[in-house]
Amino acid sequence: MPIHHVPQDLREGVSVSVETKYGPLRGGQMTNGAAVFLEVPYALPPVRFTDPQPLPEGYRYEDKDYIYETKHCFQPANDGQGAGPPPADKKGIGEPSEDILFVNIVSPSSFTRKSKFPVKVYIHGGFLQFGSPHELGSQAQYVAQERSEVWVNIGYRLSVFGFLACDEPKIDGNFGFKDQWLALQWVQENNEAFGGDPANVQLSGLSAGAHSVHQILHHISHLPEGQQSPIKSAIFQSNAILLTPKTAAELRPQYDALCRTLNLDPASPTTLATLRNPALVPATTLMHVIETDSVGVENGTYRGCLDGSWIPVTPDPMEWQRSGQLALKLREKGVTSIAIGDLSEEWYLYAIAHPIHGPDDVFPNILRYYPRPIVESLAKMYRTLPQSASADEAERLIGEILSDGQVHVPVRLFMRDFQNVGFPVFRYEIRWTPEQLRPKGLVTHGTDRCFWALRVPSMNLPQKEVAVAWLDAIDREFEVLEREGKPTRPLNQALTLKEDQTIAWEGDIKWEQLMEIVKVLPGEGS
Repeated sequence: MPIHHVPQDLREGVSVSVETKYGPLRGGQMTNGAAVFLEVPYALPPVRFTDPQPLPEGYRYEDKDYIYETKHCFQPANDGQGAGPPPADKKGIGEPSEDILFVNIVSPSSFTRKSKFPVKVYIHGGFLQFGSPHELGSQAQYVAQERSEVWVNIGYRLSVFGFLACDEPKIDGNFGFKDQWLALQWVQENNEAFGGDPANVQLSGLSAGAHSVHQILHHISHLPEGQQSPIKSAIFQSNAILLTPKTAAELRPQYDALCRTLNLDPASPTTLATLRNPALVPATTLMHVIETDSVGVENGTYRGCLDGSWIPVTPDPMEWQRSGQLALKLREKGVTSIAIGDLSEEWYLYAIAHPIHGPDDVFPNILRYYPRPIVESLAKMYRTLPQSASADEAERLIGEILSDGQVHVPVRLFMRDFQNVGFPVFRYEIRWTPEQLRPKGLVTHGTDRCFWALRVPSMNLPQKEVAVAWLDAIDREFEVLEREGKPTRPLNQALTLKEDQTIAWEGDIKWEQLMEIVKVLPGEGS
């Protein structure tokens, strides 16, 4: 039986109104009592390949019901990870759009302006190329109602719309991260209207969402004197930054490839204006050349840029982390605790992310994410497949390489660097998720979302009890960190949801193996 999206599970004729900085806002009430407000703008409609602009003073929300899923960001159709669920469950009920700078808010039924409930802000995953704040697995009506929390899911620009960058012509990039940052400003200004506590905002993200959390923490650490963090704590779910992002100059070949595929001259002074004009280059055209790999496999994934404004070029971001300065500056800015973790079989979802037909497809697809010298060094750390190897063997190999590089290694590096300077941080590991949610029976990437969002319709009662126990355990560890003001567990231990569904602190059997991979990374030495 299909699980309903928010608009399909509302109490008919029941509205809920709040007064925001930008005037009254009318939402609805779920059948479980939670109040919901969908597609609430936090910024003006974006201009393609330019920074987002905040809502101006005097802006007023439309007089309408904010209870519908009408749109999601344009995104390529070649999302291998999305092959299983119906597209609506990944993106929502609606049509693709470039105007997706909105938030979805869910509050407990008992909320008032003075409730001071904890605020949980969530950034969806999808390699920065795919996904939506409407994704079914992260709709928050159950967790908000049952745990008395205000939940906010952020919409942001994806793929080329969010992360195209170049030095000539100058395209700063990082638009998706800047969207998320502007959304956090909106949350700070408006969450009290929904029953939230501005002093207790936690930011979390899955996969690319966790990568985004890492980017945002770097940005917070460089805020000017007198400006404090809009968040108090953070949770990284199955991702973190491994390497310093490419510069705009290094990303120029990606821009050139896009232009040439569209029969535009990348050197022409008018080309950028053409690209920015949806009437001349429709979003569907951009998506087609990306999803068909017409731009080249290595050019089809758009990611963050070291642009000097979103994150400074100097100091190098990863050296900033290794030195302890990232952690120390975050404490100064008001970030008081962080959790970071992974799942035991992350590799599978990375194995099916891109079309892999044999060994020759492995190297080019890893180049989507890392510079060639790094890929060459990483490849030497893993087995070499013969040309006769099957597609399944090649998928398994790229899954292991990408899950180590995207998840297992950076999670442990972050833990090492923050614990070394006494920042209040803990690590978790999940080895069990509900059997009916596991592809091929694997406890893999993203199958834990049912816990974090307490997705009651996706679980039976005993599974829900495990999910509640897990959230309680996470909350207790945050309370311990807040009280002690420092890490309380050894570096190689993680709060673990074990195969038998019990929760305990366990040693990390992968630590030594993964630290060997670290040695090939810039700045890590031998």
